[in-house]
Amino acid sequence: MNIRADNLANDIAPCTSVEAGERWRDPHAASQTMRAQGALLTTEFAVFEPSEVHDEPAGARGEEVVAILEGQFDIDAAGEHYRLVAGEAILIPPREPRRFTCVGTKGVLYRAGTRA
Repeated sequence: MNIRADNLANDIAPCTSVEAGERWRDPHAASQTMRAQGALLTTEFAVFEPSEVHDEPAGARGEEVVAILEGQFDIDAAGEHYRLVAGEAILIPPREPRRFTCVGTKGVLYRAGTRA
């Protein structure tokens, strides 16, 4: 697979519209979602307020790595429960439901995964 930097740059842009119910935001601009999407991969940052919860149903995402950049999160995925803190990451299998709950103060997630 040959990936050219100029093609990637065209896929990276702040999103001004977010699907109903989504609350993903750029860490530096709370009213935006920062997402880079290609044909097969998606990456994004998410900022959570204390106690904020985000659910995704089964089938919404492919395999995904989620890294905690700031704060602490309870993560329910693939029938398991995890508590992760800044510096830790998790690999979530494809097409599994997932729930992210910010525990304590503000939290920041980095997500990188395949399309479902």
